[in-house]
Amino acid sequence: MTAEPVRESIQVSLRFRSTIEATILELERNAALDERFLATLRNPDHRRRQRLLIEKQLDKAFRLREMLALMSVRLEPRRRERAA
Repeated sequence: MTAEPVRESIQVSLRFRSTIEATILELERNAALDERFLATLRNPDHRRRQRLLIEKQLDKAFRLREMLALMSVRLEPRRRERAA
């Protein structure tokens, strides 16, 4: 029986996490659009390359989702407001 590796949380800013989430959604949306476009392609090589593109987009989205699961949002220190 092998023990699973300990996964440490990666602390990131809320802005960075939001950027990763937006990238995931964009990759998945583009893959869906490219998949619909695949039916219109006649050339077998074009179809093959289109399938590779879709595969790579979904693979990258999956890897980013795995990374997202390890992220926790870093608490930003409160900024003191200056007296006017």
